Amino acid sequence: MSGYNKKTGIFELTATKAEYWDRKPHDSSINLDGMDYYTELLRKNGLEVQNYGSFLKIKGTPERIWEILSGQPSNAERSAHYYK
Repeated sequence: MSGYNKKTGIFELTATKAEYWDRKPHDSSINLDGMDYYTELLRKNGLEVQNYGSFLKIKGTPERIWEILSGQPSNAERSAHYYK
C-alpha cells in the first residue's frame, strides 16, 4: 500500500498507485518500462529513489511525486490524508 512516513520523509509508491498517478505523456528520453521508468523519471526530477520491483521508496512528499507523475499541480485537500 502506498503511504508517506512523516518522520523519515519517505513515500512508498506501489505500481498500482504509480500507474494511476501517471497522467502525462511519457518522457521519450527514458527507454524503460514499469517501475524502472518511474524510478528514472523521479530521479531525473531530483528525488532519491530505491526500486524494490513492485514498489518504490522515494525521499519526497506526496505532492511532489504527484506533480512529477501527473504533470498537474498538487491539491492540499487531496494529499492531507497522507499526513494523518
